[in-house]
Amino acid sequence: MISFSEFLDIPKIDAHNHLNLGMRYSSYAPWAGFYIPNFPRKMSGLDEMHEIIGDYTRPRVQSAKDVSTLFSLSIEDAIEDGIKILEASVDMGLAQFFRNTTAFCNMLESLKSQYINDISFRPEVGMGKTFDKAKLKKLVPECIQSGVFGSIDLYGPEVLDGIEEFQAYFELAYKKGLKKKAHIGEFSNAQTVKDFVNFFELDEVQHGINAAYDDSALLLLKEKNVRLNITPTSNVMLSAVTSLESHPIKRFVQEGVRVSIATDDLLFFNRSVSEQCADMVNAGLFTKEEVLDILNQSYEESL
Repeated sequence: MISFSEFLDIPKIDAHNHLNLGMRYSSYAPWAGFYIPNFPRKMSGLDEMHEIIGDYTRPRVQSAKDVSTLFSLSIEDAIEDGIKILEASVDMGLAQFFRNTTAFCNMLESLKSQYINDISFRPEVGMGKTFDKAKLKKLVPECIQSGVFGSIDLYGPEVLDGIEEFQAYFELAYKKGLKKKAHIGEFSNAQTVKDFVNFFELDEVQHGINAAYDDSALLLLKEKNVRLNITPTSNVMLSAVTSLESHPIKRFVQEGVRVSIATDDLLFFNRSVSEQCADMVNAGLFTKEEVLDILNQSYEESL
């Protein structure tokens, strides 16, 4: 058995992290002032996860200070794990607690400066498909053009319906030099991964695991040099895969598709990047050397 400590001091990137859910439960509960029943736990899918968010975590955030504190908790737990580059999705819905977009962006810039000696914090414009479209129309372009964000990320139901409403944001992000990411292929099929990659000209896919056994999807990902930011523990705990031992990340590596190892929502899944690295070695997915290769490549290509 290998310990996560063997990966702790390796410089790492976490490129799939939802910042408002990116901290340990042990960090969150003292701040929140309550415990979530039977938590963390394995869930039957995203609906169960969203119930917990709706009942507990979302109502707890009531002010700009709450948002800033939540983000700090996530950044500090990333630092604790030896993460040197944190590309974290900043949910646009949280901008409602700030006077305006400038104040929202200034808070993020302050956090970048506060932790600059320990981590390169690179916020992402996080857009949910179910957000108020009128609010997004004003907020998202302002955030993209602010110079604070390094990438853009779309998440929500893994379907093609309505994606054209977000195309202009991705085009603007490209013009401003932001990386383009989207959540797809955790529960949806390989065809949806191909469709999203082609429609948005994605640089990276958050999840994408169901493309693993489709040769045309693998070829597309390789030809377009798209990286998958994979969250193994999240996939198991949300029942997207049956076990860590059978996780398709190995297939991507074998086929030469770029991958990174990420946390997704540390609050829910309670496994850091280092811990997941050890878990995969202990599960027989990879050797230690193979995991180190993944860590080193994903980190160095992001410098």
